[in-house]
Amino acid sequence: MPALPSHSAWTGTLLLGEHVAVLQGRAGGSLRHAHYAHQLLLSEGAPWQVEIDGERRQGQRLWLPSFQPHAVLAAPAEGCTVFLEPGHADVEAIAQQLPQLPARLPALRSRLPGLCRAQALDRRLQAAIAEIGARLPDSVAAADIAQAAHLSPSQLHRRFQSDLAVSLRGWVLWRRLHQALVHHLAGDSLTASAHAAGFADLAHLSRSLRRMFGISAAQLRGLQVQA
Repeated sequence: MPALPSHSAWTGTLLLGEHVAVLQGRAGGSLRHAHYAHQLLLSEGAPWQVEIDGERRQGQRLWLPSFQPHAVLAAPAEGCTVFLEPGHADVEAIAQQLPQLPARLPALRSRLPGLCRAQALDRRLQAAIAEIGARLPDSVAAADIAQAAHLSPSQLHRRFQSDLAVSLRGWVLWRRLHQALVHHLAGDSLTASAHAAGFADLAHLSRSLRRMFGISAAQLRGLQVQA
């Protein structure tokens, strides 16, 4: 399988939810990056090839944990890529089910709930997340979020790190990226998508995408989106 150019396009169908996303099709190449979501790479045919910490790995079932630096070197023509937010993922279930997970979206879709956490998040953290969602795309101040969640700012930061495995600032950036992608894949221009998600400008969005996903937004234009 030839190596993918880092600028190659992603094509196929993207199932986009609040805390999970699944791409069925051809993943494009990427520069070295690390993102908040756990990533599962599934294939029934040719293996995935990735670089992790300078070492090349390949396989039909790969799991890249949250914030694991990596780059996609080669992808199957009809692979399946799953992104799961750690705060809503069941790590034990992922480890147990990974070898048997189907690599086709219709069959995989019914298995997604089984990869998610059965227990609900702390109600105060749920309140904080809801308040962030209500304030985006505007600025988000930690003190305001803490007040809405009935937590002190220090307790709020600790909750995000312990329960969601990400800083408050990192979570807000993750949600802004989610919003920007929703707007762009719905047909908005990159500039309009950046502003709609609360980024300062297109350059800010582009830097965030490259750091988190190792790609440009233009590489995603070939995707067909499902809610």
